[in-house]
Amino acid sequence: MSKKGVAKSLGLTLLGIVLFLVKIPGQGQSVFNLIVSTIENILEPVNAWVLFIFIGVSLFGTICGTCLHAPFITKNVRLANCFVDKKMQLVTLLVAFFVIVSYLFLPFDIINTESDALVTMCANMVVFMIVAKLILPLLSDYGFSEMLEVYLRPVMKPLLKVPGSAVINMLTGMFVSVTVAVVMAIDQFQKSVYNRRETVIIISCLTIPSMPFTMLVLQNIGEMDHFGIFYLYMCVAALLVSVIVVRLFPIRKIPEVYVGGAPAIETSGKADGPKWRRALAGASEKALATRYHPVDNVISMVLNMISFIPYTLAWGTLMKLILAHTGIVNILTWPYAMWMQLFGIPDAVHFAPVMVLNFIDVVMPTVLLADVHNAAVSLRILCMTLGEMVYIAPLLLALGCQGLTNIKEQGAVWLLRLILMVPAAALMYQVFFALGG
Repeated sequence: MSKKGVAKSLGLTLLGIVLFLVKIPGQGQSVFNLIVSTIENILEPVNAWVLFIFIGVSLFGTICGTCLHAPFITKNVRLANCFVDKKMQLVTLLVAFFVIVSYLFLPFDIINTESDALVTMCANMVVFMIVAKLILPLLSDYGFSEMLEVYLRPVMKPLLKVPGSAVINMLTGMFVSVTVAVVMAIDQFQKSVYNRRETVIIISCLTIPSMPFTMLVLQNIGEMDHFGIFYLYMCVAALLVSVIVVRLFPIRKIPEVYVGGAPAIETSGKADGPKWRRALAGASEKALATRYHPVDNVISMVLNMISFIPYTLAWGTLMKLILAHTGIVNILTWPYAMWMQLFGIPDAVHFAPVMVLNFIDVVMPTVLLADVHNAAVSLRILCMTLGEMVYIAPLLLALGCQGLTNIKEQGAVWLLRLILMVPAAALMYQVFFALGG
């Protein structure tokens, strides 16, 4: 164990915690929040134009890659992954481009009224995610997850019915992204590291939304100052539901079969010595191996944003139009609204439709929550939405893996989580906020 590695890991991790969580005296916000809010204020007069340029360039790239197969796209691995064979992305970008063009140039008041808040939100998301990508590596890349892994491995099998190594998938979701965690689990399933039941548990019960994404949605509703305690609250509530769901139908009926017929040999990943020494050794090794590349981080984040910002603007505007001008969704979600109201969510009829449609776009509830000036309500509802864990993009990846799962199975898991997250969020809110002051 290198003393230099330990110092680097602990020092940079502590710096990340300070930047994200410690409030500046007299400012009432963290350094991270101050940087983001300052840039957002500077760009506020040109928000719509920032979004217009971003969506326009993304649309151009997708047309070149998907329709024209332009060599400058197809021969670049990073651009090809982002723009080639993206038919749904192309449709979404066309809708989003129409929405932003209408907002800037056309007198379609019925559309512009519903897209107004989304335009501001999406423009701010661009700023937020770029700044987060520059600073978040302090928490994610210098050994913090390796330290946590040592302490979490022993509880995985008895509580969540998965091998201890599945903690890596969970931490990948927390520190990187849910999609990456799902891709990793699918690859491990295909290599017979996990059986079918274990893999379904990982992709539907352990994929906790990432820290940067959680920061983003908290920023959208004006509650970023609660990030630290909220993230812990959400994780505990979501995993409490997972402990229950893995013991219920359909998961308990899923056969424990491996792709290759027998499990691959899994290395234990254990080292000699007490846990604290193993934790520091893992963190030291990771810190020494990590190199910080800010330019590459920004480029990576800009390309990643193409997969969700246009979706938020396009389908968010459509969803708001449906909710504002039709009553069918409200009628269909009325029983769920009564269930939410039973656990203390006021005006649940207003939120239930977005909660049920949340699996399509997890950012969407924040559009409504931004107008809720009651932290007790907004934080509980946000916990419910983030704790559902079954979202359209990871779901499509899982369904595309032959022999892993099916829509009926995932639909049943989603319904269970949707129902159980309501009492779990209500109970854990009392533990983390109400009782804690």
